[in-house]
Amino acid sequence: MRLKKSLGQHFLKDRNIIRKIVDSGNITFEDRVIEIGPGGGALTEEILKRNPKELIVIEIDKDWVEHLREKFGDRIKIVNADATKFDFSSFDGKFKYFGNLPYNVSTAILRNLLDHKDSVEKGIFMVQKEVANRLSARKGKEYGYLPALLSLFFDIKKLFDVSPRAFTPPPKVMSTVFMMTPKEFDIEEKELIEFESFLKRAFSQRRKKLKSNLKLKNYPEEISEYMERRAEKLPPEKLLELFYTVRDFQLHQ
Repeated sequence: MRLKKSLGQHFLKDRNIIRKIVDSGNITFEDRVIEIGPGGGALTEEILKRNPKELIVIEIDKDWVEHLREKFGDRIKIVNADATKFDFSSFDGKFKYFGNLPYNVSTAILRNLLDHKDSVEKGIFMVQKEVANRLSARKGKEYGYLPALLSLFFDIKKLFDVSPRAFTPPPKVMSTVFMMTPKEFDIEEKELIEFESFLKRAFSQRRKKLKSNLKLKNYPEEISEYMERRAEKLPPEKLLELFYTVRDFQLHQ
């Protein structure tokens, strides 16, 4: 099978790394598992060794779908779909998620998972190291709107780095495996959309203060000190608090 650059395909070949990734999920025979982007099935094969109750794989490439069918038969359920848009809530219950996520769409996949967060028991993912650093940041230059959003709903913990030598073909960058674990936090869908828009504006021009990015002329006196700061200086919880304060203030103007 030929790899496709357009899909950002780099496949793991290092068996020790593959085992280490699957070990991180602590799979039992009672677990239901979803793997995103299985490709040739190296991670799939290791997951099956743990005898999960169910294994569903989401693969966008039709050529690899056929390969997976030939290799695993009815031992897995294969869904030919785009994981950046797929409705993971179409499967009832909670799942442990795994995936060596394509570099070019990794953040889009994670953002989509947020919309189906109730299906996530745990996520073990590998992404470009730079992306993992951003996702786990809570302030500073690497911190942005998506880390601020995701970290309210998930604990994000970096586990270990992976050398380019572990892949075929070798990427030009290091990779990092991280774990996502859901938090006891939720907001209504309408508020989530509004808060995400708030965050995108807050981080739109990183060198500018919040009051400039948010284009606010009037705001409560009690948040004036925060409006004079840049978004990258404030943790997600404070940004959420500011969102509610500004929204409520504007509603009563």
